[in-house]
Amino acid sequence: MKKALTIIILTFFFLVTAATVFSEEMAKEGSISGKTYLTGTFKVLPLGKEFLQMNFEGTGIGVDDSGKGIFHNAAIHILGALRAVKGTTEETGSMVITPPDGGKVYANYKATGTLGKDAKGTWTYVGGTEKYVGIEGGGEFTRYSLQSATKGMWTALSLTKGNYKLP
Repeated sequence: MKKALTIIILTFFFLVTAATVFSEEMAKEGSISGKTYLTGTFKVLPLGKEFLQMNFEGTGIGVDDSGKGIFHNAAIHILGALRAVKGTTEETGSMVITPPDGGKVYANYKATGTLGKDAKGTWTYVGGTEKYVGIEGGGEFTRYSLQSATKGMWTALSLTKGNYKLP
């Protein structure tokens, strides 16, 4: 009898726990705060002594400061272009963010900064797939250039804050 009662209690506990987990729904809007870690390749076209054009591609991961959230542990793929005049940079680019659930979020960004050091910028969501279709919002970031482990590659850490809204 004790064995049957234990099995019934455990079954009830697991059903209640599973119902809570499976019924949890992603928030339709919210804020994000976190870090992105990226590394990648670049090509530089020098344009005289004080000017250059650089095109770059990178991949990495984003983590939310809370340890959870809509983009926690998301993979990030970035493609951009940077123009530098006397060490001051302007850049634009696009990102594909792939959250762990497999959907995709698309974003465009722009930034200004100092060549090889840091940059500040903003991003805007421009679309998505699956449950991210129609996503709106964006945010701001500060990116810090880091020492790369491999010659000819770049590595960076960005601190991010933003918001999102799903239809």
